[in-house]
Amino acid sequence: MFSQKQKFSASEVAIAFGIGALSGAVVALLFTPVKGKKLQKKVADVTENFLDKVEETVEDAQKTVRRIVRA
Repeated sequence: MFSQKQKFSASEVAIAFGIGALSGAVVALLFTPVKGKKLQKKVADVTENFLDKVEETVEDAQKTVRRIVRA
């Protein structure tokens, strides 16, 4: 029935891990016993940090692609 093994690339595994980590962080934040403004600040901080990391990753990927295209 499952005679062929699926092979996943490192990028697919990294993306899946990132999505899982992000989902876990969101669930943890939503179930913490913190009220109103403190929770909003926590969510805003986590979101801002995440977006900064995404921007850095995109910039790095763009630089890599530019280097490859120039070669």
